[in-house]
Amino acid sequence: MKSRIVERFKFEAAHAVIIDGKPEETHGHTFRLEVTVEGELKRGYVMDFLELRRIVNEIIGKLDHRNLNTLFENPTTENVALWIAGELKKRLPEGVRLQRVVLWEGDENGVEFEF
Repeated sequence: MKSRIVERFKFEAAHAVIIDGKPEETHGHTFRLEVTVEGELKRGYVMDFLELRRIVNEIIGKLDHRNLNTLFENPTTENVALWIAGELKKRLPEGVRLQRVVLWEGDENGVEFEF
């Protein structure tokens, strides 16, 4: 039986998205991240919540309190979410699959990817 687990995270970062070739003013957000993974139940769980939390915190630790323009050519919420997803896919244990990533830029604007 396949099952899913969900974890939520927060990090703070600044960025200036490039729109029509021009960067907007640099500004900051509290980003909220939701990660869903799925897999077969083994020993009663998909994967240990603490292990998933450790993996995600390592990834978002590279973004927290940073200017995202120093890390991304164009640090849109979409580009940041896809980067997080790629890093997660590399680090998840065998048999656990990334199912969904949602990244909120503040309280109103977000992006969602399903895999």
